[in-house]
Amino acid sequence: MGVLAYTGPFLFLASIPLLYMRSAAAPLLTPALVLLTLLACEGLGRGKQHASDSSPLFRVLPVLYIPMQLLVTVWAAHEAARTDSVPAFVSLALAVGVCMGVFGVLAAHEMVHSRTRWHQALGGLLLTGMTYRHFRIAHVYGHHRFAATDLDPSTARLGENFYAFFARTLWEQPRLAYRFEKRRCRGRPMSLLRNCIAQDAVISCGAYVFLALGWGMRAAVFLALESAIAILVLELFNYVAHYGLSRHTANGKVERFADRHSWNSSGLGNFLIFNMGRHSHHHRAPSISYEGLKAATAPELPYGYSGSIVLALIPPFWRAVMDRRAREACWRAHEMGYTAGVEISLTVL
Repeated sequence: MGVLAYTGPFLFLASIPLLYMRSAAAPLLTPALVLLTLLACEGLGRGKQHASDSSPLFRVLPVLYIPMQLLVTVWAAHEAARTDSVPAFVSLALAVGVCMGVFGVLAAHEMVHSRTRWHQALGGLLLTGMTYRHFRIAHVYGHHRFAATDLDPSTARLGENFYAFFARTLWEQPRLAYRFEKRRCRGRPMSLLRNCIAQDAVISCGAYVFLALGWGMRAAVFLALESAIAILVLELFNYVAHYGLSRHTANGKVERFADRHSWNSSGLGNFLIFNMGRHSHHHRAPSISYEGLKAATAPELPYGYSGSIVLALIPPFWRAVMDRRAREACWRAHEMGYTAGVEISLTVL
C-alpha cells in the first residue's frame, strides 16, 4: 500500500485544532476516534499485512510528524492558557496527550533507534514535549538489553497488574538510565555536566519555565497534564508488550532474546502505529525502519495492542484473559528448548 498507508496519525493530529474551532470540548472526540479506529483495524487483515519495500520516503513520515506534534502541543498550551473553560482545558490535554502517547512516542521511538545523530536529537525533542526524555536511554540501552527479564523495568511480570507496574517503572526507568549515564561519564572531566539525564532535567525544567513565563502557569500545568496522559499511554503499551514472558536464566547466563519473548499483533492497526505490532522483529533488528518489520512466529495478543491496552486498565479481566496465555507461551518455549545463553553484565545497575 506504500507510504500513504502510514499517514493516519497526521489525520488524527490535525483533527485536534479543527475540532477545537467548532467547539472547545470537541477535541475529546479525537481520543475516541483513535481508539475506535485502532480497535476496528486490529480485527481486520490479521496475518495479511506484508513488509513494504524499503524507501527513504517511509523515514520522512516520523521526521515530519514530530515537528507537527510539537507545533500542535505548543498551540494547545497557548489555547489552554487563554481559556477559562475547564472542559476546553481538559479536552485539549487529553487529545494532545493521547496523540503524543500513541503516535508521537512511536515516531520518536523510530528516531532514537536511528544511527543518524540528528534523528536521535529529533526523537529527544519530541520526548521533551512529554517530559520523558530519559526514555531514549532507558529504552535503547536498558529495555533492548534486558527485555523479558527481571532486570528490565519495562517488562511486566506475570500477575503484576498495570497500576503496580506503572508505579515501579516510573521510578526504575530513570534510575536505570541515570546509572547507565553515570557509568558512561565516569572518569571524564565534569562528568555530571556530561550526564544526559542531568541535562534532561535541566531541559525539562526549562520547558516548564519557558511556558510559565511566556503564557502563565496554566500553560505549564497543561504541559504537565498532557505529559502525564502521554506517559500513561506509553507505559500501557510497554505493559502489554512483554507481559508474563521471560527468558530462561541459569548459571549467570540469560537466554538470547527470541521471537517468543514479545507479544505481537498482525492486524491492519499496524499501519497506524508504525508497525510496532511486529514487536518481535523490532527487538531482533532494532535499527530496521518500521516499514521493513516482518511478522514472526510469536505469541499473539488476542485483541491487538489497542484492545489489550483497554483490557489492562481492568486487572481482573486482564489476568483472566492473559495469564493462561502467558503460561502457555512459556510452556511452549520450554518444549522448544532454549536458545544459547548470553552473559548480561549487571554493572549498569
